[in-house]
Amino acid sequence: MADFPTFASDAKLEEASSVNKAAFLSSAGASLKVDTAPLNQPGPREILIRNHAVAINPIDYKQQDTGISVRTFPHIMGMDVAGTVVEVSTDITNFKKGDRIAAVAPHLPTGNPAHASFQLYTVVPAFLASKIPDDIAFTDAAALPLGLTTAAWGLFENDYLEIPRPSISGSPLPENKEKVVLIWGGSSSVGASAIQLLAASGYTILATSSSKNFDFVKDLGATQVFDYTDKDVVKGLIEAARGKQVLGAYDAIGADDTARSSVEWLHALGGGKYMSALYGTDPELPDGVTRGSKAPAPLQGVDGGPPIWNVIWQDFMGEGLKNGKLRSKPEALVLKGGLARVNEGIELVRKGTSAKKIVVQIVE
Repeated sequence: MADFPTFASDAKLEEASSVNKAAFLSSAGASLKVDTAPLNQPGPREILIRNHAVAINPIDYKQQDTGISVRTFPHIMGMDVAGTVVEVSTDITNFKKGDRIAAVAPHLPTGNPAHASFQLYTVVPAFLASKIPDDIAFTDAAALPLGLTTAAWGLFENDYLEIPRPSISGSPLPENKEKVVLIWGGSSSVGASAIQLLAASGYTILATSSSKNFDFVKDLGATQVFDYTDKDVVKGLIEAARGKQVLGAYDAIGADDTARSSVEWLHALGGGKYMSALYGTDPELPDGVTRGSKAPAPLQGVDGGPPIWNVIWQDFMGEGLKNGKLRSKPEALVLKGGLARVNEGIELVRKGTSAKKIVVQIVE
């Protein structure tokens, strides 16, 4: 393969006997091809994972189709990963070799191919990783990281919706029942994570989905679910929220029509803040409706990143998977066969899936 740019964590892993392989994108519009790739050791505050499963996200087919955010070709994609720790940097104390973890692979903001997940080994910042219980399959754990991170950032961080952060081990607060949040797209990966995060603190959650996914979304913790195809869906959402304190609308889809509907709901209830999972969504805002930051969540930071990462990654994810407050939803649709199946997985996401997360099993 062509040479990659040099990064601080690009020194070869001297003691590794395995060879790394990756699914490479050679140009925009090309199919991914599996070939050998550099095997790197972790830099400061990083860990090296032997990937057992990777998940596919919409950004992956957008990158493949258009080359968006690709700095150099050949390029390695992928942002969701679960596997075992094989190396840790000397300044890491909360992870060790052999730990089972799930993580966000932040190659988009860092530009470092070592930080991509569509390969056998991935380097990740430790603050974007969490240990997973032994009874959680790698294929299930891989479905969580990016959706959970996107949901948490949009809901809780400053300049976004700024909702009080979720309860990790305590009981939901009774007073939060009088506070309502709209989640548009409750059966999506981001929407499912958002609902679970809000339900942990006892908020009233209004969500949309197709009628066939009502039970799924209610089981996540939504208070009421509305059919997004109903021409009167916004009217129903407005009536369901009357008399409650509106905390905001989180649009997990980020399309023009979902943005307009979310904003209409806020405006009818006296105003509030709109936030989209896709930072480029830019609806017209009437009086009383504001917009959370359009900037994407910073997946790379100094000294562990923003405070919300500690809340979500070091506390909520691991503990939530143990006590049942967090489940890997939507369920994984698993493709076995390793990196050779990544193209197929991307195509399934491109065509659209409902209440499923496409996951490729790397190690069986």
